Amino acid sequence: MFVYLSREFGEDEQLALEDIFELNMQGLNWRVICLAGTPMHDRLIQFGKKKVIVLEQAPKELFDREFNRMIKAQVAEGVNLIHSFGSDYLGSILPWMLRMPNIPVVVSEGPHVQKSMRHLVQSFFYARIDALLVPSVALRRRIQAMRPALSNKVRVVHPGLDFNIFNPDHFDFTVLRKKWGIEPDFHVVGMIASREYKKAQSAFIKAAASFLRNEELAKRTKFVIVGFEHEGNEELIELIRQFHLQEQIILAPAEESIPKVLGTLDVYVLPSSKAMFGLQAIESLAMATPIIVASGPDSSEWIGNSQGGLLMRSGDSFDLQRKLRMILEDPSELKIMGKRAVQFVRENYDRTARTARLLEIYERVLRRRNDVRR
Repeated sequence: MFVYLSREFGEDEQLALEDIFELNMQGLNWRVICLAGTPMHDRLIQFGKKKVIVLEQAPKELFDREFNRMIKAQVAEGVNLIHSFGSDYLGSILPWMLRMPNIPVVVSEGPHVQKSMRHLVQSFFYARIDALLVPSVALRRRIQAMRPALSNKVRVVHPGLDFNIFNPDHFDFTVLRKKWGIEPDFHVVGMIASREYKKAQSAFIKAAASFLRNEELAKRTKFVIVGFEHEGNEELIELIRQFHLQEQIILAPAEESIPKVLGTLDVYVLPSSKAMFGLQAIESLAMATPIIVASGPDSSEWIGNSQGGLLMRSGDSFDLQRKLRMILEDPSELKIMGKRAVQFVRENYDRTARTARLLEIYERVLRRRNDVRR
């Protein structure tokens, strides 16, 4: 049984939903608990009420007895493993599981790990977790340092991409360039807009202003912010006007195909460390597009291993324009970087491999619990 109690639909939730679809294709018999009216509910409702158990409101974070009754009812109907995506409600899952020693508990932890009082309370029940899944080696180290009680239970499960979708050979990248009005011989530097990261977009604009002061670079480089919404972004529009960049920075509408957007760019920029793991950065590498990404434990891990881009100081426009000069000064090296990136992602972030890894962990914890029961 999968427990999704987030109202958001960010990278963690997207990966979780893809896991459900993949495991469903593998023939796994599953059920989900989620919140009514959330993006997760909307996308799972097609499977019907038997598989999708909907809560009108989230349980209490600690000792929710009604939630306990729901879990017990599901176990009575045959649920033999609980996988919670997120740790916010473990205080209403783990205490009751002490009375169900034959049911493994798996938890997926996103990148935003905080050592709060809530987690100190939960730590009394950490022994009841059979496996804690994280997306990177760097995050595993952080959790092992912050939560020693879980040290030997942390397992790395990389995000997985469908390479039938994220395949640079499957797209004509001239289409979007024409739509954006960019000549074929121009370099295109881009980022994808987000309401959460306005400071990152501001840093992107300021870096473009500094970079384009060089007339030679300005003659062959365009900047694009994809998915830009004019309403609510008046300050960013005014910033572009102040730097006289109306012709150099293209504010493009959102596109349905993220792979096509990423593959159309010559360099993808993710200048905020708030994005933490940055799934779109991995997707960019899969599309043979080198990246410049804010330095952090996770980004350092896959930039260093892939050699598919450069690290920058988070939110630092000067450092970003300096890294842009470095990455664009040698077009042949840029292509080699893209090829290395594709090879790295295919070796480490395959969706089929992720699904196999999840099933392996499920089987292992079930076997271990059954052995304890005997």
